[in-house]
Amino acid sequence: MSKALTEVSSTAWYDSPLYYDIVYQDYTRPETKFLEAIARKHGPVRIGPLRILEPACGSGRLMESLGRRGHVVHGFDMNPHMLRYAKARLAKAKIKGVTKHGRLESFRCPTGAPYDLAHCLVSTFKYILTERGARRHLQLVAQSLRPGGLYVIGLHLTDYTQSEPDHEQWIRQRQGVRVQSDTWSGIPNRLKRTEACRTRMYVREGRKQWKEETHWDFRTYSPTELRKFLKSVPKFKLIACHDFHYEMQRKRNIDNRYGDIVLVLRRNA
Repeated sequence: MSKALTEVSSTAWYDSPLYYDIVYQDYTRPETKFLEAIARKHGPVRIGPLRILEPACGSGRLMESLGRRGHVVHGFDMNPHMLRYAKARLAKAKIKGVTKHGRLESFRCPTGAPYDLAHCLVSTFKYILTERGARRHLQLVAQSLRPGGLYVIGLHLTDYTQSEPDHEQWIRQRQGVRVQSDTWSGIPNRLKRTEACRTRMYVREGRKQWKEETHWDFRTYSPTELRKFLKSVPKFKLIACHDFHYEMQRKRNIDNRYGDIVLVLRRNA
């Protein structure tokens, strides 16, 4: 069986859209159903499809899923490989979605009517490493939403008493491709508000196998830091909290009893 050297970079994980997509494929259906349920329960009254914005749309898996259900989907991402993959999948599915290049803290929305819903899941928000950048991001999203519109953000909370790296593993397959993803979150630095992260992805296609490794930093958010941050952006009001099980009946608070949180923010008039 042939082997290749490990590719190590800050973007390897995102330069391989197919393998990234395979890792997260099982989340697509529950996330789609959850976002629709959140919009029905908490969003502005609307007849017809939702207008949905996805900052950091990645491989476009949720754009496709929501687009197939009749919603208007727009997204942006900073990685050109992801954008090409997302555009191709939307074209193949005959979905008229819009994808644009942009960063979380400095994007420009596609022109048109304001959005009913925006979402940014799986801790992508934590790539914004400064308080100023994070506030700017929320302000930009608020500007893109109609009054009463919703922003759903998912992120892992930080436990500063953590003494060992945290490890998560996913193993998924699709059409003869097997991907194993191992992600480690380092011990958080409370002073710098960062944690060093590393993902090693083992890919096997037929007789070929190789590894890709990605290193990056996340911004840390303890429950106290997150509550304080949300209060600093008056354009939004926190109206509900859930977790990464994406179950409407499973309500949470921002505290240390679990490691992840899904925030439902409503834009004030």
